[in-house]
Amino acid sequence: MKIRNGFVSNSSSSSFLIYGANLGEGGLIDEIEDWADKNGYSYYLPEYCGACIGKSWDSIKDDETGKQFKEKIEEDLKQFGITKCGTHEHSWYDG
Repeated sequence: MKIRNGFVSNSSSSSFLIYGANLGEGGLIDEIEDWADKNGYSYYLPEYCGACIGKSWDSIKDDETGKQFKEKIEEDLKQFGITKCGTHEHSWYDG
């Protein structure tokens, strides 16, 4: 599990790239945080915008197509009423 809270102090730049959903301000993150940890999902909790949950593109399996990767995530997140998924990228410069 990867989690980002605000800025990373030991790096001049950082980024976060997942396929999943933006939960908005407050969102469902409290309800699915434990589930995410148990199921290999990453989440991002920035101080300035809504939370995101999904899987990092680098977690795609060697024998898995991009379509299969997306469909699995979309199916997993449906149980929380999430119906719209996409690639979410957040980056910042800490300087």
